[in-house]
Amino acid sequence: MNGQWKPGQPLTADDRAILAPLLARARELGRSPKVGEVPEAARIKARFRIWKYALMAAGLPVMNDPEQVRAREKEKLENQ
Repeated sequence: MNGQWKPGQPLTADDRAILAPLLARARELGRSPKVGEVPEAARIKARFRIWKYALMAAGLPVMNDPEQVRAREKEKLENQ
């Protein structure tokens, strides 16, 4: 693993291992998790630099995707 990942670069086995907690949390939540919802976020961001790139590398929708925004809003309303 060399430096920080950039969009378009292939993922290495190490990258996949780093992204595993992100993908697991996404499965639990049923949506893309926010940074604070993934305990290993610091390690993920160290490799992928910004959360958007980590989500892209994991094949998850980015945070401002309309469906993701609606899912978070719905979750917020349900938890009130």
